[in-house]
Amino acid sequence: MDNNEAASLDTRLNDGSLYQHAPVHLRAQVLARVREESQRSQKPEQGRRPWRLGLALPGPFFGGAFTGATLSAMVLGAMLWFQTAPRPASDAPLAQEIVSSHVRALMSDRPIDVLSSDKHTVKPWFNGRIDYAPPVVDPAGPGFALVGGRLDYVGHRPVAVVVYRYLKHPIDVYVFPEKPPLKDGQIVVTQSDDGYALARWNRDGMTFWAVTDASASVLRQFTHAVEQGTPR
Repeated sequence: MDNNEAASLDTRLNDGSLYQHAPVHLRAQVLARVREESQRSQKPEQGRRPWRLGLALPGPFFGGAFTGATLSAMVLGAMLWFQTAPRPASDAPLAQEIVSSHVRALMSDRPIDVLSSDKHTVKPWFNGRIDYAPPVVDPAGPGFALVGGRLDYVGHRPVAVVVYRYLKHPIDVYVFPEKPPLKDGQIVVTQSDDGYALARWNRDGMTFWAVTDASASVLRQFTHAVEQGTPR
């Protein structure tokens, strides 16, 4: 392995792009197994005499203890899974529409309408094409680059999409005015059922949705870099 390959592998190990998420069906299997074991442990066993204090514990007690330990381990595993599993966005239909828009753009011959790394070129391009002025910022962080913008149609209206890139991963940021249900600066990072990382936040009366096929950790770093690069 040469130095370039080693550097590339080291970057991918650190940025989380090699992380593989557990399949969605695993959650249902864990829950079903936990319920099954719980019901089994609560059923009284036939033909067994209860042991009395002061007598040696019968062999089956240890079997019950083993079952209880197994159940506890499974419950703990399920709790850890639920804590690390991606949570769906609060308004799932809009999130799914944004993911679908992102995928359509990647499959099209022209995913970017205005190709430029200069925010003073990208921002004016939206003038007259939509009825608001979307903020366009340079991310304050290494590895993230502005590459252009485009118009798309989401939520029954045309919206601005500012396009960024991280390594080979495009990051689309959908920007539109809306009464923000989140506080300014509060960032929510989730993941769609088909594996795309999503982030949502609000700033100065604008709602931002970012979507990418990079890992959730990369997207979280990107949102902070955009927030730090946003003029206050």
